[in-house]
Amino acid sequence: MSTTPNEPQNPQSGALGQPGPGQSGQPMPYGQGAVNGAPQGGPNGQPSGQQYGQAGGKYGTAEYNPGQYTGTMERPSTVDRLLKLTLISLGIYVLNGIVGLIASANVDYLQYFKDKGLSTEMATKAADQAAGVGGTAGTVVGLVVTAALYLLVYTFLKKGKNWARILGTVFAAIAILSSLFSVFGLGIYPAPWNIIIIVLVVAKLIVDILWIVTAYKAPTSAWFNQNRVQR
Repeated sequence: MSTTPNEPQNPQSGALGQPGPGQSGQPMPYGQGAVNGAPQGGPNGQPSGQQYGQAGGKYGTAEYNPGQYTGTMERPSTVDRLLKLTLISLGIYVLNGIVGLIASANVDYLQYFKDKGLSTEMATKAADQAAGVGGTAGTVVGLVVTAALYLLVYTFLKKGKNWARILGTVFAAIAILSSLFSVFGLGIYPAPWNIIIIVLVVAKLIVDILWIVTAYKAPTSAWFNQNRVQR
Protein backbone atom coordinates (compact mmCIF):
# COMPACT_ATOMS: atom_id res chain seq x y z
CA MET A 1 0.00 0.00 0.00
CA SER A 2 1.33 3.39 -0.97
CA THR A 3 1.54 6.09 1.60
CA THR A 4 -0.06 9.39 1.33
CA PRO A 5 2.11 12.48 1.29
CA ASN A 6 0.90 13.46 4.79
CA GLU A 7 1.67 10.12 6.45
CA PRO A 8 4.80 9.86 8.62
CA GLN A 9 7.73 8.20 6.93
CA ASN A 10 9.34 6.95 10.17
CA PRO A 11 8.26 3.37 10.61
CA GLN A 12 9.17 3.46 14.35
CA SER A 13 6.81 6.24 15.12
CA GLY A 14 3.61 5.11 16.78
CA ALA A 15 0.11 5.78 15.83
CA LEU A 16 -1.46 9.14 16.37
CA GLY A 17 -1.35 10.02 20.06
CA GLN A 18 1.01 7.15 20.94
CA PRO A 19 4.32 7.94 22.60
CA GLY A 20 7.42 7.62 20.55
CA PRO A 21 10.81 6.20 21.53
CA GLY A 22 11.63 7.04 25.12
CA GLN A 23 7.97 7.79 25.72
CA SER A 24 6.62 4.29 26.20
CA GLY A 25 3.88 5.53 28.46
CA GLN A 26 5.11 3.40 31.35
CA PRO A 27 6.12 5.53 34.32
CA MET A 28 9.75 5.41 35.40
CA PRO A 29 10.42 3.77 38.75
CA TYR A 30 9.70 6.14 41.60
CA GLY A 31 12.63 8.37 42.33
CA GLN A 32 14.69 7.05 39.38
CA GLY A 33 13.95 9.67 36.80
CA ALA A 34 17.01 11.15 35.07
CA VAL A 35 17.96 14.17 33.07
CA ASN A 36 20.60 13.62 30.42
CA GLY A 37 21.26 10.18 31.91
CA ALA A 38 22.19 11.51 35.37
CA PRO A 39 20.35 10.14 38.37
CA GLN A 40 18.25 12.69 40.20
CA GLY A 41 18.35 11.09 43.62
CA GLY A 42 18.75 8.03 45.75
CA PRO A 43 16.05 5.66 46.90
CA ASN A 44 12.77 7.28 47.86
CA GLY A 45 13.82 10.49 46.26
CA GLN A 46 16.62 11.23 48.72
CA PRO A 47 19.64 13.15 47.53
CA SER A 48 22.48 10.98 46.35
CA GLY A 49 25.70 10.85 48.37
CA GLN A 50 24.11 9.96 51.74
CA GLN A 51 21.98 6.90 52.21
CA TYR A 52 18.86 6.85 54.27
CA GLY A 53 19.47 6.25 57.97
CA GLN A 54 23.18 7.09 57.90
CA ALA A 55 24.29 8.33 61.34
CA GLY A 56 26.07 11.62 61.66
CA GLY A 57 26.83 14.44 64.04
CA LYS A 58 24.04 16.81 64.96
CA TYR A 59 24.45 20.55 65.21
CA GLY A 60 28.22 20.25 65.02
CA THR A 61 28.55 17.76 67.89
CA ALA A 62 30.53 14.54 67.70
CA GLU A 63 28.79 11.27 67.05
CA TYR A 64 27.83 9.24 70.13
CA ASN A 65 30.32 6.51 70.92
CA PRO A 66 28.89 3.79 73.20
CA GLY A 67 32.36 2.90 74.47
CA GLN A 68 33.25 6.45 75.34
CA TYR A 69 31.71 6.33 78.81
CA THR A 70 32.54 3.36 81.05
CA GLY A 71 30.47 4.47 84.03
CA THR A 72 33.42 3.88 86.38
CA MET A 73 33.54 6.22 89.36
CA GLU A 74 36.86 7.97 89.82
CA ARG A 75 38.52 7.83 93.22
CA PRO A 76 36.91 10.57 95.35
CA SER A 77 38.83 13.06 97.48
CA THR A 78 37.60 11.34 100.64
CA VAL A 79 39.62 8.24 99.74
CA ASP A 80 42.72 10.39 99.20
CA ARG A 81 42.10 11.90 102.64
CA LEU A 82 41.70 8.41 104.09
CA LEU A 83 45.09 7.39 102.69
CA LYS A 84 46.73 10.50 104.16
CA LEU A 85 45.15 9.85 107.56
CA THR A 86 46.51 6.29 107.45
CA LEU A 87 50.06 7.56 106.96
CA ILE A 88 49.62 10.29 109.59
CA SER A 89 48.38 7.74 112.11
CA LEU A 90 51.36 5.51 111.32
CA GLY A 91 53.77 8.43 111.75
CA ILE A 92 52.31 9.40 115.13
CA TYR A 93 52.39 5.77 116.27
CA VAL A 94 56.08 5.35 115.39
CA LEU A 95 56.99 8.70 116.95
CA ASN A 96 55.08 7.84 120.11
CA GLY A 97 56.89 4.50 120.32
CA ILE A 98 60.31 6.15 120.00
CA VAL A 99 59.45 8.78 122.62
CA GLY A 100 58.12 6.02 124.87
CA LEU A 101 61.44 4.16 124.63
CA ILE A 102 63.37 7.27 125.60
CA ALA A 103 60.96 8.10 128.41
CA SER A 104 61.06 4.54 129.78
CA ALA A 105 64.84 4.72 130.06
CA ASN A 106 64.41 7.70 132.40
CA VAL A 107 61.84 6.10 134.70
CA ASP A 108 62.87 5.02 138.20
CA TYR A 109 60.35 2.20 138.52
CA LEU A 110 61.50 1.20 142.00
CA GLN A 111 61.05 4.68 143.42
CA TYR A 112 57.76 5.09 141.57
CA PHE A 113 56.24 2.02 143.24
CA LYS A 114 57.68 2.95 146.62
CA ASP A 115 55.94 6.30 146.30
CA LYS A 116 52.74 4.33 145.73
CA GLY A 117 53.13 2.85 149.22
CA LEU A 118 54.54 -0.57 148.33
CA SER A 119 57.21 -2.21 150.43
CA THR A 120 60.71 -2.47 149.08
CA GLU A 121 60.22 -6.14 148.19
CA MET A 122 56.89 -5.55 146.46
CA ALA A 123 58.19 -2.42 144.75
CA THR A 124 61.18 -4.35 143.40
CA LYS A 125 58.98 -7.06 141.89
CA ALA A 126 56.63 -4.49 140.38
CA ALA A 127 59.56 -2.54 138.95
CA ASP A 128 61.02 -5.66 137.34
CA GLN A 129 57.68 -6.53 135.78
CA ALA A 130 57.17 -3.01 134.46
CA ALA A 131 60.66 -2.91 132.98
CA GLY A 132 60.13 -6.30 131.34
CA VAL A 133 56.81 -5.34 129.77
CA GLY A 134 58.19 -2.08 128.44
CA GLY A 135 61.55 -3.50 127.37
CA THR A 136 63.35 -2.17 124.33
CA ALA A 137 63.22 -5.42 122.34
CA GLY A 138 59.48 -5.88 122.88
CA THR A 139 58.74 -2.28 121.95
CA VAL A 140 60.81 -2.48 118.75
CA VAL A 141 59.15 -5.73 117.66
CA GLY A 142 55.74 -4.22 118.34
CA LEU A 143 56.60 -1.14 116.27
CA VAL A 144 57.78 -3.22 113.31
CA VAL A 145 54.74 -5.53 113.29
CA THR A 146 52.26 -2.67 113.66
CA ALA A 147 53.99 -0.62 110.95
CA ALA A 148 53.75 -3.61 108.59
CA LEU A 149 50.01 -3.87 109.28
CA TYR A 150 49.61 -0.15 108.60
CA LEU A 151 51.36 -0.50 105.24
CA LEU A 152 49.26 -3.56 104.38
CA VAL A 153 46.06 -1.61 105.00
CA TYR A 154 47.37 1.43 103.11
CA THR A 155 48.41 -0.60 100.05
CA PHE A 156 45.07 -2.33 99.62
CA LEU A 157 43.03 0.74 100.50
CA LYS A 158 44.71 2.38 97.53
CA LYS A 159 43.61 -0.56 95.35
CA GLY A 160 40.02 -0.19 96.51
CA LYS A 161 39.79 -3.40 98.53
CA ASN A 162 36.87 -3.20 100.93
CA TRP A 163 38.40 -5.76 103.30
CA ALA A 164 41.29 -3.34 103.88
CA ARG A 165 38.80 -0.70 104.96
CA ILE A 166 37.21 -3.16 107.40
CA LEU A 167 40.60 -4.23 108.75
CA GLY A 168 41.65 -0.61 109.13
CA THR A 169 38.44 0.10 111.02
CA VAL A 170 39.19 -2.70 113.49
CA PHE A 171 42.74 -1.40 114.02
CA ALA A 172 41.52 2.17 114.47
CA ALA A 173 38.91 1.12 117.02
CA ILE A 174 41.52 -0.83 119.02
CA ALA A 175 43.90 2.15 118.85
CA ILE A 176 41.19 4.49 120.15
CA LEU A 177 40.48 2.26 123.15
CA SER A 178 44.21 1.83 123.78
CA SER A 179 44.76 5.59 123.70
CA LEU A 180 41.97 6.18 126.20
CA PHE A 181 43.34 3.63 128.68
CA SER A 182 46.98 4.68 128.22
CA VAL A 183 46.22 8.16 129.55
CA PHE A 184 45.82 6.72 133.06
CA GLY A 185 49.35 5.27 133.06
CA LEU A 186 51.24 8.27 131.77
CA GLY A 187 51.98 9.53 135.28
CA ILE A 188 54.87 7.09 135.50
CA TYR A 189 56.93 9.09 133.00
CA PRO A 190 58.93 12.08 134.24
CA ALA A 191 58.46 15.56 132.79
CA PRO A 192 58.69 16.64 130.02
CA TRP A 193 58.23 13.17 128.51
CA ASN A 194 54.80 12.69 130.04
CA ILE A 195 53.57 15.91 128.44
CA ILE A 196 55.00 14.96 125.03
CA ILE A 197 53.40 11.52 125.19
CA ILE A 198 50.04 12.99 126.22
CA VAL A 199 50.12 15.33 123.20
CA LEU A 200 50.95 12.43 120.86
CA VAL A 201 48.25 10.20 122.36
CA VAL A 202 45.59 12.90 121.96
CA ALA A 203 46.74 13.63 118.39
CA LYS A 204 46.54 9.96 117.44
CA LEU A 205 43.14 9.65 119.08
CA ILE A 206 41.81 12.50 116.93
CA VAL A 207 43.37 11.09 113.74
CA ASP A 208 41.94 7.61 114.34
CA ILE A 209 38.45 9.01 114.92
CA LEU A 210 38.71 11.06 111.72
CA TRP A 211 39.91 7.93 109.92
CA ILE A 212 36.76 5.99 110.82
CA VAL A 213 34.49 8.92 109.94
CA THR A 214 36.21 9.40 106.56
CA ALA A 215 36.19 5.68 105.80
CA TYR A 216 32.39 5.59 105.90
CA LYS A 217 31.47 8.82 104.18
CA ALA A 218 29.07 8.33 101.26
CA PRO A 219 31.61 8.91 98.42
CA THR A 220 34.13 6.59 100.09
CA SER A 221 31.59 3.80 100.56
CA ALA A 222 30.32 4.18 96.98
CA TRP A 223 33.85 3.85 95.59
CA PHE A 224 34.68 0.74 97.63
CA ASN A 225 31.31 -0.86 96.81
CA GLN A 226 31.87 -0.19 93.10
CA ASN A 227 35.24 -1.94 93.21
CA ARG A 228 33.72 -4.87 95.09
CA VAL A 229 30.99 -5.30 92.43
CA GLN A 230 33.44 -5.08 89.51
CA ARG A 231 35.62 -7.93 90.76
